[in-house]
Amino acid sequence: MDLVQRALVWEAREVDVYVNIFFGFPFADVPDVGMTVQVLTNDNPKLAEQIARDLAGTIWRLREALLQSTKLHSITKGVALAKQATADRNTPVVLADHSDRSGSATWLLREIIAQDLANTVIATIADGKATASLKAAGAKAGDNFDMEIGGLADESAGDPVRIQGTISAAAEGYGQFWVCVRFGRNNVLILSTYLVQIMEPFSLKALVPDIGAFDVMAIKSRVHFRRGFDD
Repeated sequence: MDLVQRALVWEAREVDVYVNIFFGFPFADVPDVGMTVQVLTNDNPKLAEQIARDLAGTIWRLREALLQSTKLHSITKGVALAKQATADRNTPVVLADHSDRSGSATWLLREIIAQDLANTVIATIADGKATASLKAAGAKAGDNFDMEIGGLADESAGDPVRIQGTISAAAEGYGQFWVCVRFGRNNVLILSTYLVQIMEPFSLKALVPDIGAFDVMAIKSRVHFRRGFDD
């Protein structure tokens, strides 16, 4: 029985019980953040503690299996695997950058360019200065684009990357200014003002109407994208 199923069994067994399992995150800025179990009951703290301890004990017993359950690839290897998958027509592919906390990191974008990956959407690179200057300049679809973007937020963000292409969309929404740039071999880079984590691909349809036609989605995410892309 996996952890989520065990939590669901507890919810079905007891009245007014709600269980959440939060996975640990190694790139957080808090050193002691690990997997966490949250249990809500209707004024029954003893039951909540019983359930939480049961799940915590299960997690501890399964710790080795959990650590080995998914293979994490380097960015170089991940992009190479994506390129091979597109060659084999085994698409779509998701490249999920787990480590970028600022949204400004350019490591994945740089590798996509280095390996000449095609038909890829990069969503997103956060660059408030770039989007502000583009907004001030009245950027619109059809304009040429030639800027260094991303990076510099901190050491982990890397250096800016120069992108040359054509603006395909520029719009205000959700408190941000968004700019889409077509470049390379049918690639689209989406610039945002702040960090954005894409839950499912069709949330981008307003900016990229043909979003379903792309082979690869390069996103800033941990694991919460899985439902939107797998289902």
